[in-house]
Amino acid sequence: MSGGTNTNVSKIAVLLVLIPFGFVAWYVAPMILPVYRWQNVDFAQLAKTYDVPEFELRTEFSMMVYFNPRVPNDPSPYQIIQCNPTWKSVNPAHVDESVPPLAVRCTLVSERDGEPISKLWIGGVKEERFFRIKGWRLPPGALGKNPKRPVIVYQGLSLEKCDLSVGIPMKEAVANWENDDKWRDRDDGIGP
Repeated sequence: MSGGTNTNVSKIAVLLVLIPFGFVAWYVAPMILPVYRWQNVDFAQLAKTYDVPEFELRTEFSMMVYFNPRVPNDPSPYQIIQCNPTWKSVNPAHVDESVPPLAVRCTLVSERDGEPISKLWIGGVKEERFFRIKGWRLPPGALGKNPKRPVIVYQGLSLEKCDLSVGIPMKEAVANWENDDKWRDRDDGIGP
């Protein structure tokens, strides 16, 4: 009889340890794993919805983005500055950032939690607001985001803040680039 009681007590003790551990794992998982991408990004469904080839959506890009909000609380404060491979090489019908230099505004979300880059990473001066990321480029309006801007789902571990040796010359160069904010077909009603 005493062996059965000890077994029951040990089972209860294990449950009392596993339940809090499960709650902690539930909240920690989005910090480590691509939970948002697993739950919300269905490439096959997006390809059908937006009538684009699935390989195009699954293509992984290396990009440089620039935090350059137009107004406070801008829903699309990031601009794509560089993209490799070029957007046009994946689908020739696209307008990309390569030639002439063009700053393309986008909505940026993390594959982990669906949020943009944390404000803690963004510096106080414009030269500190350049980031290198890897991720996927989805059509404008995908995932319920801004219907005039492409949606970038970036890999959390790929986020790299560019140092000032990159940021200073890039800020000077980008100031002279064409900006898609001024294109009538991409006007999303937000601007200076």
